Amino acid sequence: MLFPALVIAPGMIAIAMHSMADSSFHLPAKGDSLDYDLVVPTMLSYYFPTGMLGIGLTALMASFMSGMAGNVTAFNTVFTYDIYQSYIKKDGSDRHYLNVGRWTTVFGILFSMGAAYFAAAFNNIMDVLQLVFAFVNAPLFATFLLGMFWRRTTGHAAFSGLVLGTVAAAIHHGLSLPEKAVAGIKGGWLSIQHVYPSEMAQNFWTAIWAWSTCFVITILVSLATKRTKTDDELRGLVYSLTEKIKEHDTAWWKRPAVFGTVVLLCAVVLNIIFF
Repeated sequence: MLFPALVIAPGMIAIAMHSMADSSFHLPAKGDSLDYDLVVPTMLSYYFPTGMLGIGLTALMASFMSGMAGNVTAFNTVFTYDIYQSYIKKDGSDRHYLNVGRWTTVFGILFSMGAAYFAAAFNNIMDVLQLVFAFVNAPLFATFLLGMFWRRTTGHAAFSGLVLGTVAAAIHHGLSLPEKAVAGIKGGWLSIQHVYPSEMAQNFWTAIWAWSTCFVITILVSLATKRTKTDDELRGLVYSLTEKIKEHDTAWWKRPAVFGTVVLLCAVVLNIIFF
C-alpha cells in the first residue's frame, strides 16, 4: 500500500499547489487537461536550486534506467528459457539461446518504442497502466486466487479463463468510451454502448468484467474437466493442502495474519472514503 501512496502523493500536492491563487507553481498543459506525467520534473525544477536539480534529475533517470534494465532482462529471459527453449527448440546450443535472447531484447526495445506512441494518446501514464492491468492482471488475479485456494482447479480451466477474461476486457473496452473521448484507441471501437465519466472508471469496470469472466469460466471448465494433479503434487501450492506455520514465539503484532488484516481494513476504509 506504500508504493501507490508514493506515486499518488506528489500528484495530489502538485494539483493543490496549481490550484492555489497565490502560487507561482503551474503544471504544463496537455490538450484540454494538465500534463500529470511531468509532475515530478516540474516540482524538481520549481523547488531545487541548480546544483540540487542536477542531482534530482540524475536520481530520476537512474531510477528509470534501473527499472528498464530489469524489465528488459526479465523479458528476454522469460521468452528464451520459459517459452522458446521449453516449447519451440529444446535441443539448441548455448550460443543459439544467447542469440535468441539478444534478438528478443532488440524486439522488446522496438516494441516498447511503439508502445510509447500508444501511451502518448492518453492524458497520463497511469491511465495506460490501468488499462493494461485491466486486460492482463485482472484475469490473472482470478486464476491465481482459484489456483491457490481451490484444489479442483485444472490447467485447461485456467488457460480458458485467462483467454476469455482477456476477450471480455477487449469487448467491454470496445463497447464503452470515456466522457469527451473520441472512439478509437480509448474505446468504443466496436460500438458506443456506455460512456464513463473518466478513463479510470472505464478501466476499473473493464477489470471487473475481465476478473468476473475469468473467475466464472475457470470454475465451470474445472468442473467439466478431469484433474491432472494429485493432492501430493499440489501440496505446498494450494492453501488447504499446505501445512500451516505456527508462530507461538512471535509477538502477535509481528505475525503476517495481523499485518494482512490491517492492510485489508485500510483498503476497505480507503475505498469507502474515495468511492
